[in-house]
Amino acid sequence: MSDLERNRKSTYDLKILGWILGFLGKYRGYFALSLILMIATAALEITVPYLIKVAVDDYIYPTWSRAEGGEETQRALSGLGAESTLELADGGFLVDFSKLSSSQKDRIELSGVEFSETKYVVVDSGEFEGDEKREVLGIIARNASLFEETERVAFLAHSDLESLGKEEVSLLRSKQIKRLGTLALYVVLSVIGIFIFTSAFTYILHYSGQKIMHDMRSHTLSHILSLPQQYFDQNPVGRITTRVTNDVNAINEMYTSVLIHFIKDIIIIIGTLVIMFRMNVGLTLIIVGLTAFLAFTVSIFRMKLRLVYREIRRTIGKLNAFVAESMRGIILLKLYGKEKRNFEKFWEVNTENYRANIQQLWVYVFFRPSIEYVGIAATGIILWYGAIGVMDLDLSLGALLAFLYYVRMIFKPIQELSEKFNVFQSAVAASENLYDTLAEKPEASGSLVPATTEGSLEFRGVWFSYNELEWVLKDASFVIGPGESAALVGITGAGKTTIVNLILKFYKPQRGQILFNGVDIEELSNQYLRSNITAIFQDLFLFEKDVSDERDGRDVPAAETEKFSSGETQARSIEKAVRKDSKLLIMDEATSHLDAETEERVQEVIRNNAGSQTRLVITHKLSTLKNVDNVIVIHKGEVVEQGTHEKLVQNKNIYHTLYEFLRKTAADPLPGSGA
Repeated sequence: MSDLERNRKSTYDLKILGWILGFLGKYRGYFALSLILMIATAALEITVPYLIKVAVDDYIYPTWSRAEGGEETQRALSGLGAESTLELADGGFLVDFSKLSSSQKDRIELSGVEFSETKYVVVDSGEFEGDEKREVLGIIARNASLFEETERVAFLAHSDLESLGKEEVSLLRSKQIKRLGTLALYVVLSVIGIFIFTSAFTYILHYSGQKIMHDMRSHTLSHILSLPQQYFDQNPVGRITTRVTNDVNAINEMYTSVLIHFIKDIIIIIGTLVIMFRMNVGLTLIIVGLTAFLAFTVSIFRMKLRLVYREIRRTIGKLNAFVAESMRGIILLKLYGKEKRNFEKFWEVNTENYRANIQQLWVYVFFRPSIEYVGIAATGIILWYGAIGVMDLDLSLGALLAFLYYVRMIFKPIQELSEKFNVFQSAVAASENLYDTLAEKPEASGSLVPATTEGSLEFRGVWFSYNELEWVLKDASFVIGPGESAALVGITGAGKTTIVNLILKFYKPQRGQILFNGVDIEELSNQYLRSNITAIFQDLFLFEKDVSDERDGRDVPAAETEKFSSGETQARSIEKAVRKDSKLLIMDEATSHLDAETEERVQEVIRNNAGSQTRLVITHKLSTLKNVDNVIVIHKGEVVEQGTHEKLVQNKNIYHTLYEFLRKTAADPLPGSGA
């Protein structure tokens, strides 16, 4: 990738990030509260292993070791402090290694002072009062052969505790047991706090995630509804549906399952490494090296996974589009016996999606085990290196246990991150798809809203092409006055429906002008134009409830609309169109599904209710043209004839040929000249 392409990609990613943050900003209070609760949870999770270390080192397993006396020993142990050093009567020393810092341990190790492998339990009778103190002193006196005493305390080897009774041991270590109970309470409270904080920030996170998803989906659909017709021509329904549903869900899942948890994992890793460095630098550096190796591995697979998931999202959109198209055209598939061929095409699309998912599987076959094996190797290294450290008095037993716990805390987020890569990469691909969709420019709209509307329509030298390779309309010109009725006639593909699409501003002509009420429609507001035009097409769709239903107080459930026949649907649509207070009524093969009797009844309704409404009719049924004021004949994109039915029949041109053909084949030929 060149530097220019890399800079463009970086700018593109920043734009996507800014777009997503725009939705998050509205709910930043929820996000901040979740973040605070999450930080509290991370702090408690880091605290629990350290409390266990303190419990083991200070109260469970003895950490006092003995060194022989001498000037070298005294010099090495000078300045350690009375709480960690006891000078013995024979000149030797007892040292509590759990209370020494790493630098102090290093200094002792460099001095060459040797310590015994025996661990000692120190009993300070000054910590006891009253009867307990007398009992402790009695135990020491009765077992004088086991205890050694200094001016401050008495001590005995840990192995000699077996020579004492259970009650005597409990009394001697009662202070440690009491403090151990306090630590256990802290651990329990920490676990309860983790549960409460985790539940709270998870609920808040998902609640805000649903809010964000609601806003994002509403914004996306609102934008899609504002796009020009070309967008819907170029994008299948299934792909558009995927943008509003699956892609938004993918981003929401990243927000609720990855984003906050990723921040939490980073805090846990940093906090854990800080504590580990304080306990043992050498062992921590080994863990850091393994973590760096894992990070390198993750970065390699991240690039591969991003490409894989982009392909998966593409194939899912293609699959959805194919299924949606098949369901819409199920009647034609059955009618022409194309089920097998359709399934073969589906097999190809489905196989493409299958292969993309297999690519993902192969990536995970190598990716996830590598992380697990590194984690296992890390545990083994800690046990080996840490055990040596415990035997060399460089690491306490409690610290070793804490290390094992902390390593798990470090590698667990990395393992979870690998498992959530599918969520992250899916969200990245979904974000790109949604951002590209929202980057599409809405259809152009003028701002002019005239005070009065008469309903006149005029085409002035209009040229139009869908693909810029072949003209669909060529210098089309005609005029329909206010309140007049006109009909567009021509063979299939002549450009009749294109004219309707241009009138409604679904497309923009490359040349010429279209005037409505004497004003170029490009200057008119889209809402104004379409509110003053009613168009009824051959293929109709009834919503569960629409504006006209509300206007007359009738609700039509979806189940009921499904029971309508095509003829009933057309009749109902025409009825609604007549009731709509618009100045121009366009009927594009609107009565194609009606029988002669129903059509006559509908035409009667139109005549009685249209009033001063201008009407433009597109039809191949000449029987619907007997009452129009003007017939416009279009052939291969050109307006070749205009006039009344009688006049055009007498001209013996294209219209006459078309009329003669339909007169012979239609059951109800249009009465007129020569009929």
